[in-house]
Amino acid sequence: MSADRPLKAPGVEVHQITSRFVDQTFEIHVQMPMHLEGEKFPVLYLTDSYDGVAFRDTTGIMQLGADVPRFISVGIGYHDEHRMNAMNIRTRDLTPVQADSGGPDIGSLVEGAKDLNLEKTSGGAAEFLQFIREELMPFIDERYPTMPEDRGYWGDSLGGLFGLHVMFNQPETFNRYIIGSPSVWWADGAILEDIDRFIESGKPLQAHVFLAVGEQEAGGGYGMVQNVFVFQEKLMTAGIEGLKLKTHIFPGETHTSVIAMNYVKGIQYVYGRPDINELAALLAPPAD
Repeated sequence: MSADRPLKAPGVEVHQITSRFVDQTFEIHVQMPMHLEGEKFPVLYLTDSYDGVAFRDTTGIMQLGADVPRFISVGIGYHDEHRMNAMNIRTRDLTPVQADSGGPDIGSLVEGAKDLNLEKTSGGAAEFLQFIREELMPFIDERYPTMPEDRGYWGDSLGGLFGLHVMFNQPETFNRYIIGSPSVWWADGAILEDIDRFIESGKPLQAHVFLAVGEQEAGGGYGMVQNVFVFQEKLMTAGIEGLKLKTHIFPGETHTSVIAMNYVKGIQYVYGRPDINELAALLAPPAD
């Protein structure tokens, strides 16, 4: 590291983007890794970002320890919305098919939240993906030192379902997918039709995919553990060109306790461990 190229350790930058495709202003949190001027990085896009980039501290520590390489984190959230309202909006954006979510409008139950009166309450994944591809990604690429050929996705629960929707409909959007506890049960398992269509097409899937779930998610009538095995069997049997898949069941973990584990193990798998600790080298004092 030289004096004319000091190491930068930026904080989270926040942007508001009003979409043409979704009736929504999205709040985007961007975390750059420690870097030198002129370096470029892969980008990991994360759903369910409410108050900042999810797992930002964990990511920074793992990058500092060279457990994962450096990448830019882009968290997608909702501007000026109560966290409980965001639960309703995410159902609209992350589900591929219109269906009854089976629950009340949370805004009518929680102090500080509100009735949103959403025109569309579910089945908005296509429009949300259009926002990501045509508005968010160009915005990020224009303002940050990205590697557009290297984009990843992380999503959990309904976010995992959305990741599967992207992977089997517009797979070129990302080349790294971290799919945590996907809600395959949504709309009576309609996402299974997407995977069958994709397999029948014979198309390649150039991606590293980490698909995981907690052991205690087997109950409740959702079949979330069994669905991981179903996907694994379908994908491995199909022999899809380019696909590198790892599945994992976390012993003893529930739908909520497993979220961070899905992320940590997911980024380790889809990015791999760097050959050298670049940050340690950059932070080392110059040799005499």
